[in-house]
Amino acid sequence: MEIIKCHYKISKPVNSYREIKKEAEELIRFIHTGPFNGNWNKPFAIAHCQVSETPMAFFVVSKDVLAEKMFEHFVIINPKIIEAPAEKDIGADSTMNTINEIEYQEPCMSFPFRTTKMVKRYDLIKVRYQIPKWYGLKTIERQLTGIASEIFQHEYDHMQGRNIYFETETPVKWWELIGKERSKAGTSLEPAEGLGLERAKENITNTSKTKDYAKKD
Repeated sequence: MEIIKCHYKISKPVNSYREIKKEAEELIRFIHTGPFNGNWNKPFAIAHCQVSETPMAFFVVSKDVLAEKMFEHFVIINPKIIEAPAEKDIGADSTMNTINEIEYQEPCMSFPFRTTKMVKRYDLIKVRYQIPKWYGLKTIERQLTGIASEIFQHEYDHMQGRNIYFETETPVKWWELIGKERSKAGTSLEPAEGLGLERAKENITNTSKTKDYAKKD
């Protein structure tokens, strides 16, 4: 297994753990042992679309992330952001900023030779996802903040055909892939100029983005 050329394919929903079990287990081994080329060798999480041309909607997290109890399992399936408010409630007595926004200097394993990029994220989000259990998929609905929220948004963006460096106007839908040519995308080994792609939007923390999340879910 290896990180492949970045593409813009929307990940296909997972119906049962059985259909992704083999690749999920391989991806768990990969995130912990690599090898990884470039500047980044210790990922927090990797989405299936970063290693597959036929992406399924799941990502795996590292042992460190799991040890911090950010998530309940290595495998996070069918992630959805169901609420991302423009402001957060931090209590009437607090003097902290109520804007639900935080800025991170993010790398991306799909672009291992590029420098990090400052990306604005929601600090507090309400999410829904599934994890594998012996009886099937267990659905979890909860709030995420801080690093867990950043990881979730970064991987969720990958599954929606987006990344922190580039975007296309119309991501390639998984059901349109059969018989189609491979989608065009930039890679870590290619310069940004001449790819015919637009730079990713810097600000994803406005109210319109919140509405976009609501529409998707």
